[in-house]
Amino acid sequence: MSLTLEKILVRSLTDIKNQPNKNITKSDIIYCLMEAIGKDKSYIITNHDKEIDSNQLIKFNFFFDSLKDGMPLAYVLGNQFFYKYKYYVNHNVLIPRPETEIIISEIINRGDQIYESKKNFNIIDAGSGSGCIGLSIASERGRWNIILSEKSLDASKILNKNYQSEYRDNCFLVMSDWLSAFKEGTADIIVSNPPYIETNCTEIARSVSDYEPTEALFSPDGGLSDIKRIVFESKKVLKKDGLLFIENGFDQSEKVVEILKENYYKDIDIILDYNNIKRFTVSRKP
Repeated sequence: MSLTLEKILVRSLTDIKNQPNKNITKSDIIYCLMEAIGKDKSYIITNHDKEIDSNQLIKFNFFFDSLKDGMPLAYVLGNQFFYKYKYYVNHNVLIPRPETEIIISEIINRGDQIYESKKNFNIIDAGSGSGCIGLSIASERGRWNIILSEKSLDASKILNKNYQSEYRDNCFLVMSDWLSAFKEGTADIIVSNPPYIETNCTEIARSVSDYEPTEALFSPDGGLSDIKRIVFESKKVLKKDGLLFIENGFDQSEKVVEILKENYYKDIDIILDYNNIKRFTVSRKP
């Protein structure tokens, strides 16, 4: 039996209504259809009476069944949009989140001011994962040197895939356990979205805890262990007056500020995310 896009959409919406515990939206279903037939959203909406072939239906059913099993949409499709760009993702890297996009504009704005007086300008994206932060900056500022640092071999495969998908000649990939591989005075800016969830946290959503990489989510010492290490190691790796950008948990801002002060960082700023949560801490190495 042939099925049109509209029939598939209606059938799928009816299916999820009969399973109220499934957190699946109409938008999720449309994205699965888009990926299955290789068309954009406007095509789905304006060609609702278009029939799809058997291979496309098999592909869609696989996506939809994965959604019903609880898999996040980004992992189902194997990609996620971030800032202005599309990145490959799988269970070895965190799913790029909209709230992290704010840091891109902040780094670009502050970086522009520093770059004017520099002939050689280096940014390290420490613990790059998918590379969404560093690669987005590299795409926006082609004259800046962006160093993508990652210690996980599995994550680095996705990082390299994203790097290769749209080659940027101002990017460099480095295998490093945080900043341990870098020489003194390497970077003008260091940015990191490290693990910051407390290891025994029970409030994390199952779609996160069951699918996203544990080593990229959880950190000992109340979620602050990796942040403390990055702050300490960055003192050597940053140039004088270099900037450190760190993403932190919703309730960690004051503690992160204390850690920075203990390591003699100055001009500490807190940046809010889209939900007015104290999501980022920026500071300057004196």
